[in-house]
Amino acid sequence: MRMLLIRHAESLGQAPDADLSPKGQEQARALTPQLKNMGVTELFSSPYRRAIATVAPFAESAGLQIRTIDDLRERKLGEGLLPDFLVHMERSFADERYCLPGCESLVATAERGIRGLAEVDLSAQSGNPAVASHGNLIASVIRTLDPHFGFDAWKAMKNPDLFHVEFENGRLVAYQRLEPTR
Repeated sequence: MRMLLIRHAESLGQAPDADLSPKGQEQARALTPQLKNMGVTELFSSPYRRAIATVAPFAESAGLQIRTIDDLRERKLGEGLLPDFLVHMERSFADERYCLPGCESLVATAERGIRGLAEVDLSAQSGNPAVASHGNLIASVIRTLDPHFGFDAWKAMKNPDLFHVEFENGRLVAYQRLEPTR
């Protein structure tokens, strides 16, 4: 199964109910013609508002529903806002089993993300689904195939960012980064 992974557009925060910024709303609207040209026929998303809002303009224009999958939610890196967020992120890419108490390691996030994408694979009725999710989850999944997709690659991800991925028997076998329309 081939699918499109979309990192959400620019948001106002990291909480599950954080909405897109005004710039993020424009980015989401700008994705609409690109998703149409790519022939996207189904939409799946993290339950977080910023992910849903990223594909909502396309869903409305194409008459599609957005199905949410809880396993596609963002990684729980810490409790609340971490003032030293980047220190923990870099450490987690150096040691992918590292996590703060009660939170998720990069490995656990990848396993959950792959479970969520396997659910998309089983649920998709067509051959061209798109999935809106989060940078940390997408990076952790890509890292299962490409161990060089590390901290610097995660930091270089954009809002939004697009990846074509291919799954076979519940595992990632190929990915390609695409350039979103700006």
